Amino acid sequence: MFTFRPGRNANGGKNGNGASGIDGHAAGRGHTDNGPRNGHGSNGPAASVIGPGIHWKGALTGAGGIRIEGSFDGTIKINGPLVVAEGAKVTADEIRASAVFVAGTVKANIFAEKVEILATGRIYGDLMTRAFASEEGAFLRGQIVMQDEAQPTPQPRALPALGD
Repeated sequence: MFTFRPGRNANGGKNGNGASGIDGHAAGRGHTDNGPRNGHGSNGPAASVIGPGIHWKGALTGAGGIRIEGSFDGTIKINGPLVVAEGAKVTADEIRASAVFVAGTVKANIFAEKVEILATGRIYGDLMTRAFASEEGAFLRGQIVMQDEAQPTPQPRALPALGD
């Protein structure tokens, strides 16, 4: 397992919240002691939130970011960041987002520019990404394929028909 330490803030000191702006204590609440956060490193609200106690089944697509605090089952294809809060559960065929921050549990293959697994995060699936980080205690059961530059994401190959 790979363990990376949280990044440093603009003043060179530890920001205490990892590179994503969320930590294991505040991940489920969407804020830190430094003021309100949207869970992906910047101030302001997330574009969309699936709150605690909500179960959503289907497809999520769009240009904005999504924060999941409840549970989701389906497919996620968004242009913004995806935040899976502590206690949240996501089961998907695949996840495509600009960045994925996981403090809850995800069962899916993930395609993103950046993937970060926080200390309480669990991922069961493969990752294809340009940047990967994890905190001590994070869990990943799958492969990591690192890309060194933006490349088109490969599409799954069709299997030949039986008898061919």
